[in-house]
Amino acid sequence: MYLLFSLASVFSTSLGTFLTRSLITKLPAFQIIGPLFFLNSLGAIPIALVGRNWVVPDFNQILGLVAAGILTAIGAILLFSIVERAPASTSIVGASLSPAIVLLLAPGFLNQSFSLVRFLLVATLIFAILFPIRRSVLGISSVSTISMMLAQGVNAGVLAILITTLSRSGLVISEVLFVQQIVAGLVCVILFPTKDVPLSSLPILAHRAMYMSLGWIFYTQALKSGETLVVQSVLSLIPISILVMETITYKRKPPKEAVISALLVVVCISTLVLV
Repeated sequence: MYLLFSLASVFSTSLGTFLTRSLITKLPAFQIIGPLFFLNSLGAIPIALVGRNWVVPDFNQILGLVAAGILTAIGAILLFSIVERAPASTSIVGASLSPAIVLLLAPGFLNQSFSLVRFLLVATLIFAILFPIRRSVLGISSVSTISMMLAQGVNAGVLAILITTLSRSGLVISEVLFVQQIVAGLVCVILFPTKDVPLSSLPILAHRAMYMSLGWIFYTQALKSGETLVVQSVLSLIPISILVMETITYKRKPPKEAVISALLVVVCISTLVLV
C-alpha cells in the first residue's frame, strides 16, 4: 500500500513543482515561498478534523518538528534558486539523490545494516548523476550547481529520516504536516517578507499548494508505513514525470542533460535498492 502512496506523491509533487515555474514568472520568487507553505498546511486540517487524534508532543518531538520545518524551508529555497535559472525537471534532480543519503544515514538512525558495496556505489553514482547537469543552471558555475544539488539531496535525505522518525513516534500525519509547513512558512516569511505579493495572486498560489499539500500527505503516509529507502527511491521518478509534463505542455524536446540526469537517477537508485 505504501508504494501506492509513494506513486501518488510522485504525481502530486511533480505537478506542483511543474507549476512553480509559471508562478515565478509572474510573482517574486522567494517572497511566495512562505505563503505557499501556509497554504500547504491547510491540507492537514480536513484530516485533523476527521481523525481528531492529535497528541501533545514531548520536548524531543517538538525539536524534531521544528527541525523538519527548517529543513523543509531550506529545501524550498534551494529549489527556487535553481528553478529560477533552469527547467523545473532539473530543479528537482538534486532532491532525487536523497535515497543515496538515506542509505548512508540509515544504519545510524533507522537501525538498518551497513553495506560497504552500497556505500561505494553511492559515492560513485552521485557524481555520475550530477555530472551531466553541471552546466544546466544559467549564471551558476559547475561547482556551484553540483554543490547546490548535493545540498538538495542531503537535505531531502535527512528530512526523510526525520519525518519517518516523527511519524512513527506517536505523532499523527496531519499533525506532522501542519506544524512542519507552518514552521517552514514562518522561516521563509522572516527571510523573504511578502511585501510585493498581492492578494489577487491567492488563487494561483492555492492551485499550486493543493498539489504540493497532497504530495506531502501521501509522502508522509508512505514513510510512516513503508521502508524509507524504497519510498525515496520511488520519488526519484519525479524528474522524469516533470520532463513528460514539460514535453507535452511546451511541445518541444526537453534538454538532453536533464533527460540523461533523470534517467541516471532512476537507474542508479534502482540498482541501490537491488544490491
